[in-house]
Amino acid sequence: MSRRKHSRRAEIDPGVNPHRTIDLFALTPDGYIIAQDIACQNEYVAQQRCSECNASLAVIAQINRSFQGLVESVCICQGCGLKYSFIFDISNDVYQAWWAEQMGELYVRTFDGPGRVADPAQRYFT
Repeated sequence: MSRRKHSRRAEIDPGVNPHRTIDLFALTPDGYIIAQDIACQNEYVAQQRCSECNASLAVIAQINRSFQGLVESVCICQGCGLKYSFIFDISNDVYQAWWAEQMGELYVRTFDGPGRVADPAQRYFT
């Protein structure tokens, strides 16, 4: 599995996983966006534009659905106010290994199922 290069920011920012893989932002078979750290969720939203007015989006809420292996970012268009929701998969092994490294002895895996994987037919590359 090839890995994405990590920037100097990844070396400094504890919210960035230096072990991101090519599956970052790929879609799972259920249509969830694979997240491999906390920062990438905001990076993904920052790359999106409103389908109506092409303005940027702002995160207004993050819903922790970790028992489902998910995090949801609720966003609003900064131009026209249209609402968007992005559901990120955090059940994957890359995210969970990074989170365990960050938390140490305090790490508790809250999602009981196997980690989701990317759907090869649905990859989204930035």
